[in-house]
Amino acid sequence: MCGRYSPENPPPKGIGRAEVYNGILSQLKVLTERLAVIGQAQGAVAADVATAWAIAKGTTPIIGFTKPSYIDDLVGASTMTLTGDDIAELEALADAANVSTRRWREKDMQLQNSAIQDLGPQLGAH
Repeated sequence: MCGRYSPENPPPKGIGRAEVYNGILSQLKVLTERLAVIGQAQGAVAADVATAWAIAKGTTPIIGFTKPSYIDDLVGASTMTLTGDDIAELEALADAANVSTRRWREKDMQLQNSAIQDLGPQLGAH
């Protein structure tokens, strides 16, 4: 989602990202372009906006660093403010691209948390 790759500039064959993303780059294009536009308006890059979006959704992104400058980018993303309209637009674009912004584990965790909450009154009765 950082905008480094596109349908016109896909990851090179033979790397893991190519296997995962090359088939869906065209459906991600509108979303990644919007991430870049929001970033440019705030003096940031698309990856920073994607990170800020994840933070705004209440997640704690785990980000790998291959360059020291990426740490500075993360600091900027952690202080970036996305409007409710920005977040709604990104969610709508992700939905339109058929991209889930949740990983399967998060869905399972939500179900488990819901089940625990449902049992709460029963557990407190003992």
